[in-house]
Amino acid sequence: MLTTDRSTQLDELLGISIAEFDIPDHIYERAVERYEHAASWLADCWPDGQGEIYTQGSIRLGTMIAPVNPQDEYDIDLVCRRDIVKETTTQKQLKRGVGGALADYVAGQPESHPQLREGKRCWTLDYPHEPFHMDVLPAIPDREGLPSGILLTDRELSEWQHSNPIAYAEWFQERMRGEFLHLREAIAKRMDIEDAPPSLMKTSLQRTVQALKRHRDLYFAGQPKDAPASIIITTLAARAYTGGGSLHEVLIGVTARMPDLVERVNGLYVIANPVADENFADRWRGHPRRAERFFDWIEQAHADFAGLGEKLGVHHVLKEMARSFGELPAKRAGERLGISVAQARDAGALGIASTGLLAPTTTRPIPRHTFHGDAPTR
Repeated sequence: MLTTDRSTQLDELLGISIAEFDIPDHIYERAVERYEHAASWLADCWPDGQGEIYTQGSIRLGTMIAPVNPQDEYDIDLVCRRDIVKETTTQKQLKRGVGGALADYVAGQPESHPQLREGKRCWTLDYPHEPFHMDVLPAIPDREGLPSGILLTDRELSEWQHSNPIAYAEWFQERMRGEFLHLREAIAKRMDIEDAPPSLMKTSLQRTVQALKRHRDLYFAGQPKDAPASIIITTLAARAYTGGGSLHEVLIGVTARMPDLVERVNGLYVIANPVADENFADRWRGHPRRAERFFDWIEQAHADFAGLGEKLGVHHVLKEMARSFGELPAKRAGERLGISVAQARDAGALGIASTGLLAPTTTRPIPRHTFHGDAPTR
């Protein structure tokens, strides 16, 4: 049941809509089960524990979103770190060694029956009967970035690439620590924290990253190669996040500040990894159009998010949410109101009030609309 405060109502509608593209709990649990089985098998196949698999990216940060197309799969990102020194191997040998171990794992026909294929930087475990796949990135320890820094392989680059997914996740979590602790304390007053569903534990920063990723997917649906990488969105959003405020305020504030956080150094765009010697905007270097499209997109995202609170009337809000997040998330938010928005509009049952998103019928009913949005003549 929504409260009567307009800002709170808007936040609740936003939260419901964004939560709609969370990875469902049962799919998440199956993914964890598959990951743990593969990780355990690989750890045992190398002598003296000289290897480890761990999660990275959105599944580790709590910012994973469902694909726009229900036929597409969730992408689970893993790191497979071999604890060997750089001087004893090459990128090609490391890639081949991890691929061989994964091939042996697949040949053992584990219950999930994964299939293996090679990518540019990683190996992918495809699960024929699951809505997800796992990208396994070979790596070795980076002695210049201890304790958790890693060096990565890349078929297009001759040099080892520096990264640190563990430290990055710690940095991201630190950015939202204050809000997370406050949220955890509030939830603990209502239920055992261990029983709280994951959706209740999401901070406004995590929800903002999810909202931006979904908005990006819709905006670049026709040109997916121009879409900014999730790591760019996540890094800039985390830097732009100042803590506090409503979810709607955070969405507006973050999108307003993100463009100014993209640096220019010697004519090149720089979005620095906060924990490793890595420029996330490197791939813009040979594709200047991608940088231009990024700035166009984030301007549109800011305008769309700001527009959510400009008009009174729940149908206006749901219409704007559908444009930003898709029809289904907006529909779910409407259903949670306990009414059929389409039927209420058709009957003139929703009114425009000076306070609150919802109001009983007033002397100013919303006009009936046709499918295409034109008001029919009376």
